[in-house]
Amino acid sequence: MKHGISMLLLTALALTACGAGANSPTPLPTIVLVGNPTPTPSVQSLGISVTASGIVVPAQETQLAFVTGGNIKTVNVAAGDQVQAGQVLAQLDDTLQSIQLAQDNQTLLELSSPTALATAQKAVAQDQQDLYNAQVALNNLTAQHSNQGLILSAQADLVLAQNNLNQAQKAYNQVPGDPTANANKAYAYEQLYTAQQNYNHAEYMYNLYTGKANQMTIDADTAQVALERAKLAEDQTLVAALSGTQVPENATGPGYAALLQAKLNVQTAQYDLDATRLVAPFSGTVVSVNAVAGEYVAPETIMFVIADVGQLHVETTDLSERDIPRVEVGLQTTVLVNALGQEVPGRVSLISPLADTLGGDVVYKVTVELDKLPPGLRAGMSVEVQFHSKP
Repeated sequence: MKHGISMLLLTALALTACGAGANSPTPLPTIVLVGNPTPTPSVQSLGISVTASGIVVPAQETQLAFVTGGNIKTVNVAAGDQVQAGQVLAQLDDTLQSIQLAQDNQTLLELSSPTALATAQKAVAQDQQDLYNAQVALNNLTAQHSNQGLILSAQADLVLAQNNLNQAQKAYNQVPGDPTANANKAYAYEQLYTAQQNYNHAEYMYNLYTGKANQMTIDADTAQVALERAKLAEDQTLVAALSGTQVPENATGPGYAALLQAKLNVQTAQYDLDATRLVAPFSGTVVSVNAVAGEYVAPETIMFVIADVGQLHVETTDLSERDIPRVEVGLQTTVLVNALGQEVPGRVSLISPLADTLGGDVVYKVTVELDKLPPGLRAGMSVEVQFHSKP
């Protein structure tokens, strides 16, 4: 349309020039346009409410660095190479890390071996017996003083023991001679000695059953029961951990703690070993390489830049705070790629919740996903983004 108007203007100028040389002015001929001319569309007639500059950027881009320092052992890629997610880009010297992991694995193997499990099971069996004995001792101590049956039985034993002792004493007195030289006297002495021991025991038991329990003894026996029960629980936890069954919540115990620490040491050693390898987090193109085999690299030094240049989108650079209220996620756009001279349809996919400043103005970055990627489109190309009005 602009071309047609320009031709009309040139024709008018030519006619005017021709008339200038005549003695009398020649009237300009009337030019009749065929059809109704279409006026140049305005921004509002196209449904365009906002326009902003932008740039083509990769959908993913990352800078990679080692978290630990060390000597670079190998560099496996160069700038421009295509890499796959998980591919090793570079490797540090990992001699010490490999040795530490082997040592920690061996320690864990020893602590979780069949022998370790059998030892823990044996400890549980002994704990159960110790707990039973401690509980019996406490029960006897606290229950015997109120058991009338025991008291009566002990009293009867004491009466019988006293009677046997009296008879033995009488028989001993009736036998003449020296017990060290006379056999009959020696036999009578042996019977007297046995009767005396039986009486002493019967008297002890009677006094025990009828006496008052010592509170310190009760407290000590109670504490022993609690100790044996706790030890049993801890050893049972270790057995559960070694056999792969359910471990109680908040479990404790020296054996269980040692096992957990061994597992943690293996995880830490594995992490340290993995940290000597720099891998690609996603598939893409190696944009830059700053690594040379044999050199020392400090932690957090950028070694590689990787971008997924097969997936591109547009980010605005100067969308003003005054225009952002008219933009929303899902809004249709037209993107003019300046270098290609092409218009590509797109749609708003993300509006940054935080603002930036540009020359003193407040601007917001808006991400536009393109409906298609035109041939020749490259990251870094400048664009103009036209945001269409809401219907």
